[in-house]
Amino acid sequence: MTGALDGVRGIDLTRYIPGPYATMLLGDLGADVVKIEEPPIGDPTRAVQPVAGDDSAVHASLNRNKRSLLVDLRHEHGAGLVRKLASTADVFVEGFRPGTLARRGLGPDELLRGNPRLVYCSVSGYGQDSPLAARPGHDVNYLARGGLLATASTPRPAVAQIADMTGGLLALCGILSALLARERSGRGQHVDVSLLRGALGLMTVPLARLEAGGEAVNELTGSYACYNVYRCRDSRAISVGALEPKFWEALCRALGHEDRIPRQWENEPGRGETLALFARTFASRERDDWVAALHDVECCVEPVLDPREALVEAQAQGVLVSQPSGAAMLRVVGAPFGLRDTPASLRRPAPKAGQHTDEILREAGYEPEAIARLHESGAVA
Repeated sequence: MTGALDGVRGIDLTRYIPGPYATMLLGDLGADVVKIEEPPIGDPTRAVQPVAGDDSAVHASLNRNKRSLLVDLRHEHGAGLVRKLASTADVFVEGFRPGTLARRGLGPDELLRGNPRLVYCSVSGYGQDSPLAARPGHDVNYLARGGLLATASTPRPAVAQIADMTGGLLALCGILSALLARERSGRGQHVDVSLLRGALGLMTVPLARLEAGGEAVNELTGSYACYNVYRCRDSRAISVGALEPKFWEALCRALGHEDRIPRQWENEPGRGETLALFARTFASRERDDWVAALHDVECCVEPVLDPREALVEAQAQGVLVSQPSGAAMLRVVGAPFGLRDTPASLRRPAPKAGQHTDEILREAGYEPEAIARLHESGAVA
């Protein structure tokens, strides 16, 4: 069974997290993705600990279903090679600061002139035309400027890269949309993905409420007992999402607090009293006791799992896939969606740096002598 993107050829000039995640999902869906890396080391995530077998676990989790080509883009012949590959590609994804590739003749205008059907996707922190376009940034910066960090009582970074991973998914969404549009128009286009805009996208509902004259954050921030996180006797936690009246009523009855049913949305001092009452109640038993006690009650209560427990949950949900890394096997999260007829699949593990350089050059039409000259010149490795 072939993947949904079988026959699509992609060029990946990204590193770290957002772009590699997007291109890995393209590969999961069946696209032939060539990852172009800078010699001699390649993607910096290759050096991130810990190592599983022959590869960094981080690199392996973001780069399966790709082939690796080491190219020095600062070398005239290296940039020329990338232009040649892009001339027959369907998708080109890059993660440089805006303007960097254009100065090397690899910008969207140049590559679309050479290949009008190309879908050229740029993934950057603040967008191609933003006043902040030249600024460096990381996940916590985009969440900070997007307003999301301030919604927590004590703003702090999360263990997961929320803006980065969201940006990768948005890049995939933009690429697939452009490929679909190409089916009608016959033309490719430039897809501009901003990690800040992705973070702002996560704030769609709070910002709409604020713009309409209300409060940006209220019942979803732990101000009410019906939507909160509570510590249990063993210091582990339980999450409560009983927003709808039927769930709130069921929870109150299960906890023996029927008198609180009509008081779900009351203001102070009653709101604080209900919060304190529920905090004392959940603190009276251990987390897993509450999980068992409320299992059959439809009240939207679930345990707060730590990452190790979440790994077990991921296995139970069938989202982990095993891929080889040298002599070792590494379990990683597979594609976060399912297609019944053309499912995502793991066809090859993350490549070693430059593992497919000569293979890709041969496919591009380079003769053995030309390949040898490219190696001698330092354009490829």
